[in-house]
Amino acid sequence: MANPFQKDFKTYLLTYQHEGAEWVIELKAENEADAIARRAKLAWARLDGELVAKVPHSMGWLARILVTLKNLPAYLRTPPNH
Repeated sequence: MANPFQKDFKTYLLTYQHEGAEWVIELKAENEADAIARRAKLAWARLDGELVAKVPHSMGWLARILVTLKNLPAYLRTPPNH
């Protein structure tokens, strides 16, 4: 299976309205058909939390450790899903 991160993705924009204002979401996809298919799946998307930083991929394992340590307190406070 090919690594999806090695593909050349384009950025597509999705517009929606909320509380009288218009908002835009960026969506990465290979092409317009892929963007439409990804948009169709958004109804089942979950909110994972607030983006507080973007960590460069070049930081490698160090980034994973830092992010894990940052998220650990919230993870420990969250009850398991049953």
